[in-house]
Amino acid sequence: MSISLMEVQFDKRAQLVNAAEEQAITSRLDAGGLDHVVVMSHGWNNDMDEARTLYREFLRHLETNAGAAASRMLAIGVLWPSKRFADAELIPGGAASAGDDPNADRALIARLQDLKSLFGDDDADAALGQMMTLVPGLSTDTGKQKQFVRLLGGLLDRHLDEAQRTSDEGQAKISGQDGDDLLRRFSLPIVPRVSVAGTGGAAGAGAGGLGGNPALAAAANQAAAAGIGDFLTGIRAGAFRLLNLATYQTMKDRAGIVGKSGVNSLLSRIQPHAAGVAFHLVGHSFGGRLVTATVDGPNALRVKSMLLLQAAYSHNGLATNFDNRGTNGFFHAVLTNHKVDGPILITHSKHDRAVGLAYPMASRLNGDNAAGIAAGFGDKNDQFGGMGANGAQHVVNDSAELFLQLVNGPYDFTGKRVFNLNGDDIITSHGDVARPETAYALAKAMGVV
Repeated sequence: MSISLMEVQFDKRAQLVNAAEEQAITSRLDAGGLDHVVVMSHGWNNDMDEARTLYREFLRHLETNAGAAASRMLAIGVLWPSKRFADAELIPGGAASAGDDPNADRALIARLQDLKSLFGDDDADAALGQMMTLVPGLSTDTGKQKQFVRLLGGLLDRHLDEAQRTSDEGQAKISGQDGDDLLRRFSLPIVPRVSVAGTGGAAGAGAGGLGGNPALAAAANQAAAAGIGDFLTGIRAGAFRLLNLATYQTMKDRAGIVGKSGVNSLLSRIQPHAAGVAFHLVGHSFGGRLVTATVDGPNALRVKSMLLLQAAYSHNGLATNFDNRGTNGFFHAVLTNHKVDGPILITHSKHDRAVGLAYPMASRLNGDNAAGIAAGFGDKNDQFGGMGANGAQHVVNDSAELFLQLVNGPYDFTGKRVFNLNGDDIITSHGDVARPETAYALAKAMGVV
């Protein structure tokens, strides 16, 4: 591969794990012979080896698209401690047992044990251990339910970043909420139960009954096929979803911290060694939030383009006055202060269940018991919609709606700054992003094809 990939790893506090990695990057930049640097970040659903595979596959396609120009490119792969969960465990309906399932308690205890690696400190381990003791009888004991939620809320209060709380993704906290009421809200099925001819029971509704949100419609169809629509209810299911929300919020904040404090600082130090070199940022899933936070960080950077691949943050994140009451998205300054010189490309797909279904949790936490059932939920008009589901919303007069093209297809990345690329016909899932078509879009934004 002619595009060299150099790694740089950060811990959860945005500190470099190995200073020699930065020194190696600086030495390579000092050697010259480069026109472009591509900085890439993985998301929530990658361990280190999977992140490396993602980077290599994407760069292989970029190299094919760029041709001779690839020899004058360098890639920097950011590695950060994200939590490895399967999609089914991160979406609200996933990995939930309820009712009298004899395996439910064991599964919930195993999830709590697994979360120890997410937080990684003695206080968190102690809180999670106490929560494990509450699992037997949790479904019927409201006292245990209140204590379970209180312990989880306190744990998150210690580990989440108050500076990243934002109205576009919901500002309510778990702490301070009535535990039994919250678990009941989260126990409600994400897709509505309706009679489907020929199924012999309850199943999910189609797109029309879900406000047209394709991600929810896909989940409903899968629920019908698998029969899961009948049992994803109950307090244990609510506890699973609440733990998924804790994971989501922790990863969201961690991505923002690593981008703002870690990668932003790193790029500010290395860019003086790369005069005349164009920098391009690429982020998948929460890596999209990471690279956006990098651009929006305290040090001004030279960023020529940015590609967000199924980004896991609010579709109002770049917006100004998205609610007509003067409320701005968390990263609105990226646009208002022109922090990216060229195009911002954002892929979105109806097949991205992980992003498209993450937002019932935010709605439920903010008191909307009907989240996941109400018409319009999760679509582009919902306050809690996601970038990977809908693209950037409420970017007035500064966005264009395009389709993700096949290789060699036509693009015009001029006249606007934000380009929502509809990948419904190409991107098949949240993780299906290291593709020739996505690399081709970046190559067009870079001006190398």
